[in-house]
Amino acid sequence: MPRRSPSRPTAPTGTDDARERILTAAERCIDRHGIRKTTMDDVACEVGLTRPNVYRYFADRDDLLIELITRHARALVARARKPISRQGSLADQIVETVLYTADHGRRDPLTRHVIDPDATSLGKRMIASGTTEMCRAEMWDPLLDAAVANNELPPGLPRSDIHLWLSNVTKMVMRGLADGEGDVRRYRSILRRFVAPAFASAKAKAGV
Repeated sequence: MPRRSPSRPTAPTGTDDARERILTAAERCIDRHGIRKTTMDDVACEVGLTRPNVYRYFADRDDLLIELITRHARALVARARKPISRQGSLADQIVETVLYTADHGRRDPLTRHVIDPDATSLGKRMIASGTTEMCRAEMWDPLLDAAVANNELPPGLPRSDIHLWLSNVTKMVMRGLADGEGDVRRYRSILRRFVAPAFASAKAKAGV
């Protein structure tokens, strides 16, 4: 039986396998070129498929990148859970979540994009599709749900407002760390003085 040429694109054997291969190839391209300069042609070449084959699994470039960004955000949330769970109070958990997310997000362009979506079509689509809010909810709601259950936080507070405020605080810290305006220790002190009190007093506001 003749051997298949190694340079010839081959069709993937299954949808899940194909998507994983494409996403992995896209990550390699982003490592080399950055998010903005990575094209579907780059990804197709990297994975060894034709561009039409890549479009069988992802509607367009933004669709592919949004899935990749979401995966990175969820991986960050999963890694953050253990160190954050060691904090004794809601206020400390909030502060350490902001710091952990900001410090790790600035090192990963994909995670950074979900924290600070830009004005490109990708950033606008992430917001319009609800992806940004979904990632925020997955980060903050477990802490907030536990706080409500423990009477540390009044029930009925608008979650989307809390998500937006904490995400903007995280964005500020991430940009400050990236620009060298302060280190993690300095921002921890700032957060404990200006952000933690909002949650430290929440128990009193709840009437406990």
